[in-house]
Amino acid sequence: MKNWFLIGCLMLSFVSAHAQKDSTKVKFDLDLRERFESWNGMNAKNYGNSAPGAIGKLDDNMDLQRVITGVTYKPTSAWEMGLHLQDSRAFGWSLRNSLYPNLFKIHAPGQLSPSYTMNPNEAFFQIYDAYVEYKHIFHYLSVKAGRQKIFYGDNHLFGPGDWGNTGRWTWDAVKLSYQRGENFVDLFGGGTIIHDPTYVTLPFENTEFWGGGMYAHYHWKKVMNVEPFYALKMEGSAPYIRDQHFDRNWLGVRAFNNNFHHIVFDGTYVREFGSEEGKPIDAYGYFAKLGYQFAFVPAKPILTLRESYASGGNSAEGTVHTFDPAYGAGDKYYGWMNITSWTNLDDREIVLELFPVKHMWVETKYNRFYMPESNVTLLNTMKLLSGDHYFGSEFDIFVRYQVLTHWQLTTMFGCFNPGNLQPIDGQAPKNATSFALQVLFTI
Repeated sequence: MKNWFLIGCLMLSFVSAHAQKDSTKVKFDLDLRERFESWNGMNAKNYGNSAPGAIGKLDDNMDLQRVITGVTYKPTSAWEMGLHLQDSRAFGWSLRNSLYPNLFKIHAPGQLSPSYTMNPNEAFFQIYDAYVEYKHIFHYLSVKAGRQKIFYGDNHLFGPGDWGNTGRWTWDAVKLSYQRGENFVDLFGGGTIIHDPTYVTLPFENTEFWGGGMYAHYHWKKVMNVEPFYALKMEGSAPYIRDQHFDRNWLGVRAFNNNFHHIVFDGTYVREFGSEEGKPIDAYGYFAKLGYQFAFVPAKPILTLRESYASGGNSAEGTVHTFDPAYGAGDKYYGWMNITSWTNLDDREIVLELFPVKHMWVETKYNRFYMPESNVTLLNTMKLLSGDHYFGSEFDIFVRYQVLTHWQLTTMFGCFNPGNLQPIDGQAPKNATSFALQVLFTI
């Protein structure tokens, strides 16, 4: 039934046998993820509506499985090449591709074609990465070309895209890096790939976006770290999006210190500008965190207050004021249930982090969501009452434990309490919950 696992094991045996010939040059990589998720009251496309014709089940239990396997080859200390494949499956999911082949297609309203697909949980036999890297050019420079993950800082603007079971952001790009000690400057450009379960996307083919950016890091003694950045996003080459016209730019800076005499602070401000379908863009976002680590208390708790803000605006206005989160991460900051993101958002958080034993991280947090622009709809059904801005609150518990060198356990529980929302299917919106348990094996 789960023949992909057998295939992965066979590949492991085959490649490992060849890798033994020169273990200093060839490394076999294997990432096996088994994840169980339970959703009650919502799914990725629908909230609170169980009427006939609603999309998928609201009380959904699924088994997510992912295999990433391949080879990293280092013929010399300067050269590195990698090729890895990814296979992601969703068993029992009410929204799987075999039931809803058009559900995750991105297209114009009322039209199924042209389109491209961004499926969060299913990617059958895809190219995860395929790159060549040359290091130590004039001691400090390196260049990496091909399919790769690109992420920086706290992942607000450039995230690894751990979105669902497939991953949101994977780049086909060329990246140039200059690094001296802790300080670095990176420049890169290319495109981000689509996630179509039935189509193998080759590097630099069918990109969702063309773009790139610059990210730098400067360590200022023991006072703080400063990270200026720039990002660019334009329409890609995939069907439908290639006919759009937008030029989005982000310019900003992050300053932080994770232990300034036990004080924790982190701040990011970013301005977005450019144009979209002939309209100028004038938007902004910021993130602020302030807290303290009680190092003298068992489990060394860190208590922080946080706020994530992103401007919003009416789409009918002459200027676009709705902030786009560029290539940023999702659930890490805006609730682990992925109901909201860093756009048209005022998210106020209280977060408690604990470290009970070595290699264990426990995060408990409370998010309270407001929306600057109230005339929006999320998950097809969630819409604020006229003139209101309180969207709802979320409580999460997240635990990650590195049990052994190759084994990691992760579990999460989340509960969303809707705010001042309009009735859904003629009834007042109800709470939604989610639970996940994941086992990860890597070599």
